[in-house]
Amino acid sequence: MSRALLIVYCGLLLTVSAFSCDITLPAFWSMQADLGAPIEWVQAVVPIFLISQGLGQLAFGPVSDRFGRRPVILAGLALYLAGTLLAMLAPGIGAVHAGRAAQGFGSACGIAVARAVLRDVNQGAALARAMALAMAIFALGPITAPLLGYGLVAAAGWRGVFVGMGVFAALLLALGAALLEETNRAPDAGALRPGRLAASLARVLAHPQSRYFLAVSAVTQFGMVSFIANAPRFFKQAFAIEGLAFVLLFAATGLGIVVGQLANARLIARLGVLASTRAAASVLFGVTAAVSLFSLAGQLGGPLFAALMFTFNTSFLVVIANSASLVIDPHREIAGLASSVYGFVTQVAASLLALLTVPLFGGEVLPWSLTLLAATGGVLAALAAYRPAAQQAIG
Repeated sequence: MSRALLIVYCGLLLTVSAFSCDITLPAFWSMQADLGAPIEWVQAVVPIFLISQGLGQLAFGPVSDRFGRRPVILAGLALYLAGTLLAMLAPGIGAVHAGRAAQGFGSACGIAVARAVLRDVNQGAALARAMALAMAIFALGPITAPLLGYGLVAAAGWRGVFVGMGVFAALLLALGAALLEETNRAPDAGALRPGRLAASLARVLAHPQSRYFLAVSAVTQFGMVSFIANAPRFFKQAFAIEGLAFVLLFAATGLGIVVGQLANARLIARLGVLASTRAAASVLFGVTAAVSLFSLAGQLGGPLFAALMFTFNTSFLVVIANSASLVIDPHREIAGLASSVYGFVTQVAASLLALLTVPLFGGEVLPWSLTLLAATGGVLAALAAYRPAAQQAIG
């Protein structure tokens, strides 16, 4: 693969995560009616997928350091396909959850190893720019997945969304088998030794820059996971918006990710990684403050909420992508493990918190927005206070 095609393929691998979550949103109410499950259990299909994906990243990264990136990506996609089949044929919500867990674990190969692939061929500010471009491709998921999900639910019910996921994964598997070259030119024979794993894990967690931005990313990611898991209830219960109208508004918010990531690549070149991350965090805090104020005043409607979340999306992934590069960059020779630690810590923490808070919000926007206001305020304060020990570490 050429360098450009490799970035595109890594972006598509990253997209599997958002695609697999957002395509299910139009199916929530159909799944609830067909399986007779509480809506909170249906909402759980999003964080369960992401928690399992975080756990999978901790395994796939070191394995890719030992055996190479290519075989791990192909094996993970095959496992994802098996989980898709299980969920598609599930007789109850428990089996759907099991299938989602298998999907999530398999999809971790793309999340963890795609970042390591980019790190194999880039470093410093170039890594941040490549990550930003890959994450812009990632934005295709939030835009196209809910629209496709709506069409598949209309045509084949909630099980149709799993057909769509299976087709997408099969195409990625075929493309990878045909064109993907190995980027890990020096596999580490000792990468899976327990002592080495423990030492490498301690190294990542002990590095001040890596540890700091693990926390920043985890708190930021909670905001988006929570929004995705609650979005169908927010729009239906708070704004009486569902069906195609909900799908169009939700997909429109995803356009903000494209805008933000394209701008991020230029901001990194002009301002540096840290300054662009601080600017994005300021936007996140401002948006959550606006949602809270409009909600308190009783003036928050569905279109306004979607417009504000569009603005939120221009910036949340900037913080996530830049934090990922800042966590991984100091650890080139163990890039797979560093990427895995990043995905595991941030995704599991964010998704567990989102899963636990679903019943607390109860489909109400105000308690959710106030929670995010506190979270984004903490992120902004942390970034403002951060002083890197070595400027070269942040490009």
